Amino acid sequence: MDQFVRRPDRQAVRALAEKHAAELLEFARAGGNVYQKSLEQGDKVSEFTAKLSDEEAIAFLNMYAEELEACSNKTLDDTKVTQQNAENIGQILGGVIAIVVIVFFLAVVFNK
Repeated sequence: MDQFVRRPDRQAVRALAEKHAAELLEFARAGGNVYQKSLEQGDKVSEFTAKLSDEEAIAFLNMYAEELEACSNKTLDDTKVTQQNAENIGQILGGVIAIVVIVFFLAVVFNK
C-alpha cells in the first residue's frame, strides 16, 4: 500500500521563511551575530523536520529553501541598497539556505 505523504502548505512555509528572514535582517541591523541567530533558526527547523517522514522533510525543506530565496530576492529589490550591502544581505540569507540543507542532511543521517 502506498504511504500517504503530507505536502507542506506553501503559505505556511512562506510565512515561516519571511519571519526568519525578517528576524535575521533586523538582527543584522542591530549588530547581532547573524551566524549564531541563523543556527538557532536552523535548530528549530531541524526539530520540526525530525517529526516528519523523510519524504515530508525533503518536501518541506525544498519549499522552505525556495521561499528563503524568494525572501532574499524581494529584500534586495525592495531595499535598493548599494552593491556591497546587497551582497551582504544575499550572503546572510544564502547562508541560511545552506544551513537548512546541512541540518537536514545531518538529521537524516543521524536520526534515521
